[in-house]
Amino acid sequence: MCEEHSISEPFWMKKLMLLAYGKWVKDTLDYYLFLGRMTKLPLIGRVVCFFSEQYGKYLHGGRAATADECIEVLAGAFKIAVMDCACRVKYGNCDNPIRTCIAINTGAEVLGSLRKERSVSIEEAVRIIMGSPERGLIRSITHCVTPDQYVICNCCTCCCVPYRLRSEYGIKSAVADGFFAAQISSRNCIKCGRCLDKCPQGAIDIEQGIIDAAKCLGCGNCFDICPHNAIQMIEREERTSPKKPGAIGKFLMYTAFLTVILPLAVGHKLLNIYDKQ
Repeated sequence: MCEEHSISEPFWMKKLMLLAYGKWVKDTLDYYLFLGRMTKLPLIGRVVCFFSEQYGKYLHGGRAATADECIEVLAGAFKIAVMDCACRVKYGNCDNPIRTCIAINTGAEVLGSLRKERSVSIEEAVRIIMGSPERGLIRSITHCVTPDQYVICNCCTCCCVPYRLRSEYGIKSAVADGFFAAQISSRNCIKCGRCLDKCPQGAIDIEQGIIDAAKCLGCGNCFDICPHNAIQMIEREERTSPKKPGAIGKFLMYTAFLTVILPLAVGHKLLNIYDKQ
């Protein structure tokens, strides 16, 4: 089952962040990678990484998800729209389809024309989700202010900024592990290898017939692509559903936003303006 998500809470920070993200999405993506590079600096790098983790956990982050989980979220959505993948529009490192991001609920309402959205039926959204594994795209459910989900991303490892933040800079809350991990059934596996290039983490050892659960992202690509039903998705024992932050969570959320994320965003913007002069 997917985590609960309150779709009616009129939370000012959520709407403000979505409006800002929708209007300045390219600048935001640049800024997120700037934060990632900051984590590599001596002394302050660990501080930036810690608060970036809190930002991803409580304000703007996501987790990998299987097709069934995404479809369950769609089934409970009151509004669904498809929009351009901001990461592929900006970076264009591959020829995967552009219109693969599925906005839901507040995301579909607030972003509106800012991201060239088009309302779609649940059937069309499901087709996008089910077509992702063949292209090696990672499905993730993204929240803006935990636990409110606003988009289902279907993105690639070469363009996806959240995945790069995770894989290159260690900010795992940008795309957290999914609730399930893949497991090979040796009885059914014929070692055809179709799953190998669809795994973003390189977690599959086809010769040994095992999948490293610690590496497995939980996107379910291998499960969907296997023609022999040789892969199962097993619920992780350490699974924890995001919940509305308590007092400590809110303190970390606002501290991360007001003392680190926002000041660095202003500094990053000013540097860009200065460089263009």
